[in-house]
Amino acid sequence: MAFNLTTVEAVDALRISATTLRRLRKEGILKPGIHFRALGAGAIRPPLLWDGVAIDAALTSRSRRTLKAVGVG
Repeated sequence: MAFNLTTVEAVDALRISATTLRRLRKEGILKPGIHFRALGAGAIRPPLLWDGVAIDAALTSRSRRTLKAVGVG
């Protein structure tokens, strides 16, 4: 796992909005330790570092399940 992207870099690389990234995190689609981690400990709201490859894989998997559910593919 390579947590090497800041939030700004992650949304740019993945071509999604920061709001979408936060929503995916809040809904539990993106999980701590797999898709992101906090930078530092003890802070109330520390900045996050993201794993772009893991996020891309999760979003790809999620879109395939959605397409199969509606009968495409």
